[in-house]
Amino acid sequence: MTDPVEIRGYRTGDEHSLLTAYNKAFATADGKIKPRSMEHWRWKYLDNPTGQVHIALAHHREHGVVGSYATLPLRVWIKGEQRICGHSIDLFVLPEWRRHGARPGLFVHCGQKHSEIYGGRATGQMEFSYGWAVPNWRIGQKYLNYENIRDWDFLFREVPTGGFPVRNISTGLTVGEVSRFGADVDALWDQEKQTLPMAVVRDSSYLNWRYACAHDRKYRLFECREKNTGKLRGICVYTQCDFLFPNTAFLVDWLCPVDDDATMVAMVAVAEQTANTGGVNALATLFPQLDPRFLKFQRIGFMVLGTSYFLVTASIVDRGTLFYREQWYHTCGDSDLV
Repeated sequence: MTDPVEIRGYRTGDEHSLLTAYNKAFATADGKIKPRSMEHWRWKYLDNPTGQVHIALAHHREHGVVGSYATLPLRVWIKGEQRICGHSIDLFVLPEWRRHGARPGLFVHCGQKHSEIYGGRATGQMEFSYGWAVPNWRIGQKYLNYENIRDWDFLFREVPTGGFPVRNISTGLTVGEVSRFGADVDALWDQEKQTLPMAVVRDSSYLNWRYACAHDRKYRLFECREKNTGKLRGICVYTQCDFLFPNTAFLVDWLCPVDDDATMVAMVAVAEQTANTGGVNALATLFPQLDPRFLKFQRIGFMVLGTSYFLVTASIVDRGTLFYREQWYHTCGDSDLV
């Protein structure tokens, strides 16, 4: 008898069965994790700026999708080249199918098929995938080439009674909220990428898709400009959610020259005052521990919070664990957890 479960790549039309299976796997009866809508699914998978879908799935001939190993394709700047990486998201096998087929199970077989189909250096293929694989770390390490790159240590400030005091900022700068980012953000990215050995491409098409068009939560977009010239000096993205602790505010993304302390302080000041009006308990953000911003934020009042989360990669084109650990600029916005 042939196996009723086929492990293969995504095909147009699979999204309906995929969404049904996803909601079976993740949505909770208490409403803490709400069912995902088809509009949300299409935004996340079909509308991303690469125009690619990287999903391997386990498809049962009668029951439809029973498991999925998906990455969100992202453009990544690596050592002067634009390549593709994949953010591992929405990985699942429905409980009754986890032990189906040959060992070590459908989760691993879907992951292996995903690397086989989508991994490599050809146009549109991913060089590596990454994620925060706490529940499935051991099995991924054993069978799917997972490597632990670094701990996810956050920077945070508790909101004091009465709110954050107003910071003194440069009189030559102004920070304003916008609905979308424009072409001068592309110019800022083109400037800043020359200083970054590795980072997800933060141009306007990515930032607007990721934040302005998001379906899962509300993000607020801010720009810091020179008052006299209007020149863009930096951008940041703010949100509120229950990640880490209930009702926490996050500076979820950040693009600003590392030595521009005046812009850094101006954007932090606006985030603090926004937090005051949002009724949150803390303001948090994240930078790699080796990035100068990790220390600079501590000098302006942020403390370090260690967590159980850690960044994992699975390389197709191996650059070595130390390269990812030492050269990768990322924020919490590189994850869909925040």
